[in-house]
Amino acid sequence: MSGLTLRVIRYGVPGLGSLLLFFASFGQIAEIRQLQSQLPGTRDSLQYVDVLNRIGLLIHMKNADSCFYYSVRAKSMADRLNYTKGQGDAFNNIAAALFLKGLYSQALGSFSKALSAYKKIDDIPDVAQMLMNSAITYSAAGNNPNAIQFSRKALNEAGGLAAYGSGNDSIMSMLYANFDNLNPGLSEDSSRNFLQKAEQIAVKYKDERVLLFLKQIKAEKLLDKKKGTEALPYILQSLDMAKRNQWEYHEIEGLDLYGSYFMAKDDIDSAIECYNRMYSLALANGYGYMQSQVLQSLLNCYEIKNDEPQELKLNKLLVNALGQDNENNKSFIGDYIQYNTAQEQVKQLEVINKKNNRKIALLAGLCLLSAVIIIIIFLLYKMSRRHSRTQAILHEKISAQNELLQQSDEFKATLISMLAHDFRSPLNSVLSMVSLLDSSAAFNKEELPRIYRSIDTEVRNILLTFDNILNWIKKQLSGYVFHPEFLTVHELVDESASMFRDQAAAKQIKFQNKVATTLVLHSDKEIVQFVNRNLIHNALKFSPMGGTITVTARRDNKEIIVAVRDEGKGVSKEQAEKLFSFTDSKNGVDKGAGIALTISKEFIHKLGGRIWVESHNGQEGMSQGSKFIYALPI
Repeated sequence: MSGLTLRVIRYGVPGLGSLLLFFASFGQIAEIRQLQSQLPGTRDSLQYVDVLNRIGLLIHMKNADSCFYYSVRAKSMADRLNYTKGQGDAFNNIAAALFLKGLYSQALGSFSKALSAYKKIDDIPDVAQMLMNSAITYSAAGNNPNAIQFSRKALNEAGGLAAYGSGNDSIMSMLYANFDNLNPGLSEDSSRNFLQKAEQIAVKYKDERVLLFLKQIKAEKLLDKKKGTEALPYILQSLDMAKRNQWEYHEIEGLDLYGSYFMAKDDIDSAIECYNRMYSLALANGYGYMQSQVLQSLLNCYEIKNDEPQELKLNKLLVNALGQDNENNKSFIGDYIQYNTAQEQVKQLEVINKKNNRKIALLAGLCLLSAVIIIIIFLLYKMSRRHSRTQAILHEKISAQNELLQQSDEFKATLISMLAHDFRSPLNSVLSMVSLLDSSAAFNKEELPRIYRSIDTEVRNILLTFDNILNWIKKQLSGYVFHPEFLTVHELVDESASMFRDQAAAKQIKFQNKVATTLVLHSDKEIVQFVNRNLIHNALKFSPMGGTITVTARRDNKEIIVAVRDEGKGVSKEQAEKLFSFTDSKNGVDKGAGIALTISKEFIHKLGGRIWVESHNGQEGMSQGSKFIYALPI
């Protein structure tokens, strides 16, 4: 969990000892301000709870009241969200605030609630920390047997921390250090063993905070044994680490030990200098609850020196500080009582709400049962009426299925007709050239190879086209499958027109491909080529002798529009409306062309495009002819 180290420092007063409440890092003003500015922009409710808890955690050593208020807000939100981790963190922070106020019994209650929350989510690291925090609180309250018992439970629980990864080694290090502090009956060897384990872990992971804490523990033990000279290096090292990392609270702890060192040497002036520095740091960092204890230490020093003016001055400061502490504690205790009262009221309201919810659920159940009975009666009535219409509905379904089968058969028949239509012209051209070979005597040796090559080219084109269409049809048997690729429109038009070279030559028809060579389409080649071939074939069929067929294409917004124009007689408006429907054979176009155009329309629609015809049909001011146009998305 998040948190900070907390030691109950000595201030030169015997018997308080060193304690380490389990929190992960000491609060710094910069981070507190950053988190406070972050709150208004936090939209995620769980994250909002975590930020509130983090602020309460970081601020608790500077202001227990603020810690309490932030934690109460976090707990209220966590309760509404049923966020167990947030509830545990909030209870832990509340307990820390109560601890700092000297409300040890209430702090133990909140630590216990935090422990229960962490157990629910199987959070072993935080469970171990809550047990040790409870042990520390028992120690501060003077209940050493319980302190020892809970510290042992914490150490036993921590046996499972290995499964949580190396990030929990610092927790283990603190557990060892606290266990040593809370068990004064340990032998020197055992004490040394626990401190060595803690130090080894801290050194391995470069955990300076734990190393600083261990140095202060060693210094305190040596001071208790009247070994000030041996304690001094540890004191100075801890002070250096605290200043370097700007850990003001730990600097105060180090100064407290330094003051004790000087007191043991009867160097009262140096001790006073240490306590004055402690007092300045406490004032600068808002550690209001420390001021009275530091002032008491200074007063003891001046009493030893018999400095009455300073004693009088410190007595006044001490009285004011104690009065302020008293007022603050009264206010805090009042707020805490109010908070507990509100919590009880909430619980009572929840009980009443549960009873009311049960009553509402019972009434809702009765209403639901009545509604079900009414629905059953209504359904029976509907079934009786529906039964009379069942035969008619079945008959309609059978008729519809027969109609679908008929349409399917018709489509298959038209598909076969379309294939025959699509291959009739190139096959007729090949047959014509074969017929010419019967009179091969009329050709010289130079002309025959050219005819053979033409026949070979035509047959190969027919076979290639046939294979492509056959493969495409096979792929469509289980349903339409779109196979897009990048296609150059100019090349597509040339390829389609090549199939009708001889037919165009026979009618002396000129073919113009005016499509830009840079125009590229992303679509299904077989479908596009089927449409191109049929539009060109249709234009050839209805073009007069010596006419011109022109193919153009342009890009417009998100479409590529291709147009095939002939110089035939054109079609009327009525014919144009029926041109793409093969079910009507009286549309002025032969049945084969009608089938091909209809299937072309279906294919274009599958590609997400559209197809239409524009015909001038001798309109005033315009030349005759038809323009078949289709548009496909880019």
